[in-house]
Amino acid sequence: MGTSTSVAVEYILILVLMNNFVALSANTANSDDHMGCIKSEREALLKFKQSLIDHSNRLLSWQGDGCCEWHGVACSNISGHVIKLDLRNPLSMGTNDQHVLGGVLHPSLVNLTHLNYLDLSMNNFTGPQIPSFLGSLQNLEYLNLSSSNFRGKVPQHLGNLSRLRYLDLSANGELDVDDLHFVSTLSSLKLLDLSVVPLVQAKNWLQSINMLASLVELHLGGCFIPHIPLFPKINLTSLAVLDLAGNYFNSTIPHWLFNISHIQVLDLRENSFQGCLPDEMGNLSLVTSVYLSRNKLECKLPETLGNLCQLRELDLSSNAFSGDVSNVFRSLSAGCAKYGLKNLNLGDNSLSGTIPDDLGNLVQLEHLRLDINKIGGLIPVTIGRLLNLRELDLHSNYLNGSIPESIGQLSKLQYLDVASNLLEGIVSEEHFLNLTSLTYLYMIGNSLVFEVGPSWIPPPQLVRIGLTSCKVGPAFPSWLQELRNISILEMSNASISDTIPDWFENISSSILQLDLSHNQIRKSLPKFRESLLPPERVNWRRAIFLDSNMFEGPLTLFPSDVGLLDISNNFLWGNIPPQIGNLMPNLGFLSLSNNHLNGTIPTSLCKMEFLEVLDLSKNQISGRIPQCLKELKTLSAVDMSSNFLSGHIPPLGSLILRSLHLENNSLIGEIPLANWLLLETLDLSQNTLVGEIPSWIGENLQFMGILDLHSNMFYGEIPKQLCQLQLLFILNLANNNLSGAVPSCFINLTAMIGDERSIGNRNTYDSVAWFGFTNSYYRLEEYVDNLLADIRGRELEYTSTLRFLVSIDLSGNDLVGEIPTELTCLSGLRNLDLSGNNLVGHIPLQVGNLSLLESLDLSRNSLSGPIPDSLTDLNYLSYLNLSFNHLSGQIPLGKHLQTLDDSSIYIGNDGLCGPPLHSCEKELPDGGQHVLQGTVEDEADQRQWFYCGLGVGFLTGFVGVCSILYFKDSWRLGLFQLVQKYYDKLLAMVAVKKNQLLSGKSFPVKFRSKTHT
Repeated sequence: MGTSTSVAVEYILILVLMNNFVALSANTANSDDHMGCIKSEREALLKFKQSLIDHSNRLLSWQGDGCCEWHGVACSNISGHVIKLDLRNPLSMGTNDQHVLGGVLHPSLVNLTHLNYLDLSMNNFTGPQIPSFLGSLQNLEYLNLSSSNFRGKVPQHLGNLSRLRYLDLSANGELDVDDLHFVSTLSSLKLLDLSVVPLVQAKNWLQSINMLASLVELHLGGCFIPHIPLFPKINLTSLAVLDLAGNYFNSTIPHWLFNISHIQVLDLRENSFQGCLPDEMGNLSLVTSVYLSRNKLECKLPETLGNLCQLRELDLSSNAFSGDVSNVFRSLSAGCAKYGLKNLNLGDNSLSGTIPDDLGNLVQLEHLRLDINKIGGLIPVTIGRLLNLRELDLHSNYLNGSIPESIGQLSKLQYLDVASNLLEGIVSEEHFLNLTSLTYLYMIGNSLVFEVGPSWIPPPQLVRIGLTSCKVGPAFPSWLQELRNISILEMSNASISDTIPDWFENISSSILQLDLSHNQIRKSLPKFRESLLPPERVNWRRAIFLDSNMFEGPLTLFPSDVGLLDISNNFLWGNIPPQIGNLMPNLGFLSLSNNHLNGTIPTSLCKMEFLEVLDLSKNQISGRIPQCLKELKTLSAVDMSSNFLSGHIPPLGSLILRSLHLENNSLIGEIPLANWLLLETLDLSQNTLVGEIPSWIGENLQFMGILDLHSNMFYGEIPKQLCQLQLLFILNLANNNLSGAVPSCFINLTAMIGDERSIGNRNTYDSVAWFGFTNSYYRLEEYVDNLLADIRGRELEYTSTLRFLVSIDLSGNDLVGEIPTELTCLSGLRNLDLSGNNLVGHIPLQVGNLSLLESLDLSRNSLSGPIPDSLTDLNYLSYLNLSFNHLSGQIPLGKHLQTLDDSSIYIGNDGLCGPPLHSCEKELPDGGQHVLQGTVEDEADQRQWFYCGLGVGFLTGFVGVCSILYFKDSWRLGLFQLVQKYYDKLLAMVAVKKNQLLSGKSFPVKFRSKTHT
């Protein structure tokens, strides 16, 4: 039996060798005998080359007869046939890279009948779709067309490639796949990657893929798959890698995912999965990596996590998991997971409790993230056992106490972040004893005291330091001079009250971001050197924050690569350097606000082609606004308020301005016509501007949210076009010479309508964010919009709370007519000021509809009639002024209005009565009589004065009559006797009435009329 088998094997081998010999002879006859290159295949490759666009000459070697030596071409050593074509872009930089191949794929490729490997990835082909002739390459085992800008429908002909093992069509976002049936016939397929290929219409996606029993890797991340079946029968018995990230299934996690017994990598990130993480997760005995971040999972974490013996990476971040974090560490450290777990990310959840000492049992940990939770208590001392730890992120929790010195034993630690906790105590040299690998150090937002000796040498690899709000000063830290590669240095609010030493210039060339703001650093600004950036970061612009210190002296220039410079709130004086724009052309954010700078605005600012934010406010700058600012096409926010600027406002063209502040200057003339279509804030108040308010403001500036023109010399009527500004929530036209009526069309200002929640959540502009960094602790610089407003009878400045202010101020004009009832529909109003006009009529009865109103001023008008009872419904009202009108009747009683007991609110309205003014009268039960309503003291006081007046009147009349008779002797004696008699009776009567009043007794008083003053 064995002999016959051997003979059969020898016979088969002979047949195979004879077949190969015949094939080789045929190929040799068809070739030019140049390195085995077959002529027909060479010609096919040349036709293929002619249809391509090759700007970088990647196919320069495609000439001559030896095609097997051409770039990207490989031939069989036996047959000489082309078996491999690899034209992948070697730089892998995407479709905009100059090395990409373009053009179309020529069908001559079908002549490469022995081709089993085709890679055209990372290019930019412009054909309408993946050519269907690729389905004719029957020997293909590897096909990679990823990131090559293919579009249109994926041809079903690809289903003919029965030998295909590897298919990658990923990152072709314009492909159209409405049916994955072609995949089900690829019986040999081991890897399928359709990442970022839209599968919105492919409803049968799982049924088709479920036919691939040999499939090992499946990548469907970012495919916009709308639905995942919850209860299918799965045949993917060989599947080891499953990537379904970024599909937003918005369902619970299907339990069948945890029944795939061979799964090793499970990626379910960003799918809006809800509910709990099932206990069946513990069944994945071979799983090494689980990614479930950025979902909506909740509940407690299952204790079965500790059963995952092969687990190396577990990422559950950015969910809503709750429960005690100590239970998580106990289950992990008690099970077999502790022997291999290297990466644990539980950040951005709702975990509470404390970190237990069991943490020290996870000795293989290299990355530990517990940031953005509710974890309290101490950092355990056992953390010093994690000798393999490279990353420790505990920021944004409630950790308290001091940082354990054992952390200094972690010699491999590169990233340490304990920012935004409740930590306190001293950070000493012991904490850095063996941290020789430390690169990132963040302790921002704690009450730590950074206390090291003058000879301390910090970890030499440190490149990023964040010590904001820690106590570092009062001296400027001398240990910084040892860090020649420092790139990020944040020591804002660090209690430094020193000067910046000269050696700082030596380390300045490596610093990309410096934040020394909110200290008390004195004397001159620091000197900076040009940065020594590596070639891959040549477009990085540096950021320097020196605001809110005590720097003095002239403004010195900084290196040309600085993109953000904030030196506001200091004591700088002198002129802005005339060449600032020429020597710092890369500035995108410049704030010199609140200094003592003078002189004029240099026109070289117009050379800053990247400038987005320019803040020169609160200085002593004079002269005119440069007209060349219209050339800065990126300019988004300009603030030149509170200076001594004069002249006309220049026409600034079609800038993309979002905020313009020129208030509190000496500008004259009219508002120039401008095409600021994106403008949201316009503040020209406190100038000497004239003319009518332009109607084009309402017609063109549809994004306007704040319009402040108060304290100018505008005249004419309020243009009704302002009513078209549906996003307007602050309107201030006070103290001008405006006439006409208050427009009733203000009811169209829909941004002023809403309840407290909708107003607070309003998506309105309040800042221009410019410098966006990747790390969460880098300072995101903003120009925060601001406004001075007369609210509650005093001037208030609004910045970060500006979005909550909804206000109309038309005071100090010559407006006439009645208050439109439509104003009471603006339910979001917090301030309404119509004082100092000539308004007549009644206060609208529906004024109580302004439920959020905090300040109401209608004083100094000619309003008449009663005060509406609905005014008592304004529960937030804290300032009210109705003085100097013609209001009458009783002041409404009850509710919140009673707390406003200042009589000056109502002064100048002779017809008003009731608290806090004098009392009103009431009918007595017996009819016809009236009493003064008020306190016993009020009644006693008034009645006492009445009787005193009655006595004086009687005496005056009596003396007048008797004086005629005085000169008769017979009457003189009788007169004195009579006067004495009545005088004694009057004193006795007053004494009696006084005793009655003091005893608390009341009595009626008759008057001739119903009113009495």
